[in-house]
Amino acid sequence: MADIHALSGAYAVDAVDDVERADFEQHLASCADCRAEVASFQATALQLSLLMQATPPERLREQVLRDIATVRPLPPSVSREAGERIEATSRERQAAHAAEPGTRTARLSQARRRRNRWLAAAAAVVVLGGGGALAITQPWKSSSQVQTDVAAQVQQAPDAQRYQQAAPSGGTITIVRSKSVGRAVLVTDNVAAPPSGQTYQMWLQAAGGNFVSAGLVPPGPNETVLLQGDAATAQGAGVSVEPSGGSPQPTTTPIALFAFT
Repeated sequence: MADIHALSGAYAVDAVDDVERADFEQHLASCADCRAEVASFQATALQLSLLMQATPPERLREQVLRDIATVRPLPPSVSREAGERIEATSRERQAAHAAEPGTRTARLSQARRRRNRWLAAAAAVVVLGGGGALAITQPWKSSSQVQTDVAAQVQQAPDAQRYQQAAPSGGTITIVRSKSVGRAVLVTDNVAAPPSGQTYQMWLQAAGGNFVSAGLVPPGPNETVLLQGDAATAQGAGVSVEPSGGSPQPTTTPIALFAFT
């Protein structure tokens, strides 16, 4: 995703699909700026809901529809002198922007964030317009359910591919990948816990052959975990034993290695 930060507005009002939600929640766990922005959007939506509780009179709708049919909106009248001043001001602003590329980039970034904030607020108003009460939620607090939903999509996808290996300590490790969903799922069955102070870490093998962390496996003998990252273009996946908290790159020989076909 080119700019995952841009999802904050849509995420705040639950206007993302399951895959986008799972990706954004993984990003949200490590991005304080986005957490603050999501909270700000939701607070704005809540304030709007408090302002929109009054029920308009029934005659208002009829009056608006009647006026639409009889009143033709006209463009604003601008004198020639005013038009020339507007054009001159526009040229001056363009010149100032061209002279300050770094400042212009910062302004564009700020404008994008303001636009997302108002889009989120507008979406909240649309929900109110549907006649129901607005439920302000924080979806990122229920990420486990979102992860479960996406994992189910992967396993039930028509193009799901399954790869299974026996774990060295007993039990089996299975990887399920769906190119159409673009994700992969790890399923452990009666796999022994790693040694104390260590953890199982998942990896995706990129097209160039290098491994990229895909997250940690929760403790437990039977787990179903959604791998982080794009599995559609990955060449394979693996699991290794790493220090608690994980590693940037595998530090031990993988206990399971899967080559995607």
